[in-house]
Amino acid sequence: MLTLFEQIDKGTLWRSTGGIHPPERKTLSNRTQIKSLPLADEYVVPLPQVGESAILIVKPGDYVAKGAILTKGTNFGHLPAHAPTSGHVSCIEIRPGNHASGLAVLSCVISADGLDTHDAHIHPALSTNEVDQLTDEQLLTKIQQAGIAGLGGAAFPTHIKLSPASDIELIIINGIECEPYITADDMLMREKSDEILNGIAIIHRLLAPKRLIIAIEDNKPEAIEEMQHALNRSSLPKDGVRITSIPTLYPSGGEKQLIQILTGQEVPSGAIPAQLGIVVQNVATAYAINQAILRDFPLIERVVTVTGDNTQLAGNYWIPIGTPISHVLTQTQFIGDEHDKVIIGGPMMGYALHNDNAPTLKGSNCILLPASDELAPEQKELPCVRCGECAHVCPVQLLPQQLFWHAQAQEYDKATKFNLADCIECGCCTYVCPSEIPLVEYYRIAKSAIKAEAEEKKQAELAKQRFDLRTQRLEDEKRAREEKQKASAARRKSNMSSSDKDAVALAMARIKAKKAAQKAVATQDDTASKITSSMPETSAPADERQAKIAAAIARAKAKKAGLKQDAADSSTGNRSEDTDTVAPVDDKKARIAATVAKAKAKKAALQQSADEADTSTVNTPVDDKKKARIAATVAKAKAKKAALQQSADEADTSTVNTPVDDKKKARIAATVAKAKAKKAALKISTNTEDDKD
Repeated sequence: MLTLFEQIDKGTLWRSTGGIHPPERKTLSNRTQIKSLPLADEYVVPLPQVGESAILIVKPGDYVAKGAILTKGTNFGHLPAHAPTSGHVSCIEIRPGNHASGLAVLSCVISADGLDTHDAHIHPALSTNEVDQLTDEQLLTKIQQAGIAGLGGAAFPTHIKLSPASDIELIIINGIECEPYITADDMLMREKSDEILNGIAIIHRLLAPKRLIIAIEDNKPEAIEEMQHALNRSSLPKDGVRITSIPTLYPSGGEKQLIQILTGQEVPSGAIPAQLGIVVQNVATAYAINQAILRDFPLIERVVTVTGDNTQLAGNYWIPIGTPISHVLTQTQFIGDEHDKVIIGGPMMGYALHNDNAPTLKGSNCILLPASDELAPEQKELPCVRCGECAHVCPVQLLPQQLFWHAQAQEYDKATKFNLADCIECGCCTYVCPSEIPLVEYYRIAKSAIKAEAEEKKQAELAKQRFDLRTQRLEDEKRAREEKQKASAARRKSNMSSSDKDAVALAMARIKAKKAAQKAVATQDDTASKITSSMPETSAPADERQAKIAAAIARAKAKKAGLKQDAADSSTGNRSEDTDTVAPVDDKKARIAATVAKAKAKKAALQQSADEADTSTVNTPVDDKKKARIAATVAKAKAKKAALQQSADEADTSTVNTPVDDKKKARIAATVAKAKAKKAALKISTNTEDDKD
């Protein structure tokens, strides 16, 4: 049994699944040579196409030469953008984008000076011997700095594709160009075959494969002949390198479909060809590699097919990247009106342009200008009839009907399970659908929604990470402050002298003693109030006895508090004048508290007597003189209470200022009370005489 490489050498081909044969319509543009267009007044270079981590290094007003670098970046996948011609940067603003969504993008606008002056940093062309002296790393750096991306339509960075993680056994150079109308690669192979082979030789050197196949569709006989002659003239080894003609079938130019036709192997879902030891490169990309290595010329222009019945000058043109589409339409004599479509790409995988001021990109290989009779009439979308034709022609062996249902119902998770990501958007299912359902449009919307959802999850995760980092930072800062405060306190403590420490200890002892005294007084007041409130409202001797008991309890607690204070003072080792005066003060407070308790007890007894007197006036008549005596007694009790309260207040103040004779104050208060009682008795007797009259 023959090995895979033996079958390849023999020219064996395998049949791919699916595919269609739409009208080719290639003769509109492949009858003339590749031409150039006059310079436009301005060029628009979209910035999002340059990859991640890109930084614009020019500003409005700067002069740039043709091929000058406009951006720089540190990311491995970054591709710099270059000025397509010489002129001044007029502005950096949002401009219409060349995309199916029609969204505007940030762009660098260059006003052309008409001189098309090359950048002075571009070196002269290198010879083959000089190229051989460059290392592989130098070659890859040149390819990256030239901004080369896959020109077959995907625009994937070429330097990444040429740096695989695994060994490569087979290189396929894709010259199929299977989509109708497009002839850019066909004409490039006819006119630049030697340059393409030089680029292929550089790819062969970087990857060192066992086999290399240049695949060209059999509807391009002139290109096959020119490439065969160039292969015979090239430095490529004749053993293991061959040109293979592929039967015309759309979409045989797809990367995975071409691998299946040439090797019979299928690339698994979610995998890339490099995992099978295979790399596929476009012929236009090989030409751009030749320009970057041998001429040191960046990727600033490409061949674009301008075709369709709405243009009078259909053909292929060298168009600088960033040229406004409106300029191309003007130069190729567009004869349509504002209602006619302008399609970027071919009729199968292309999309209608929303604004003709959008620029050409690295992946723009065709501008299709069809007349109304070239397009199928607009048909109303009808319900799916479940004919199964879409599944029959699908080159990826998907289930388009299932994908359509889930995409229409916005069940994107289910669509993902049916391998929506493997859809290459070739349009075969839409082409054969009898219900005129735009299946590919549904798939594109679903892919965009899935991508947006994944981006939202990514941003949410990043936000969560930022929040966690902020919380951790605040905790670290708090911990650092606490540690700093502890260190400062420890440093101050270590620097304190013995006298400072003694002063601090003494102050702390005074504070504790003061708090203890205040607590003792409060406890005494609470105890006295509880005793007086709980005592029965009986005779005065019982109240006095309860008051004496409360006073004795208060004196005992005050004495205990004084003993505790003495113990605290003795522990400090220093007795000051302040601590010596605490015990007398506390004893005086205890006596005052006892006096207050007696007064409260007497007041309660008097109040009970007054209440009994009030009730007696209701039942039986009472002698007016007796009432007067009772009133005098009540007044005397109130006066005595006021005197006691005043004595207590003065006693509190006396602890701060100078002590006052308590007996003298008591005599004064008693005299005042007697006077008030006599006055009240006189007033009562006067009232009784008035009542008798």
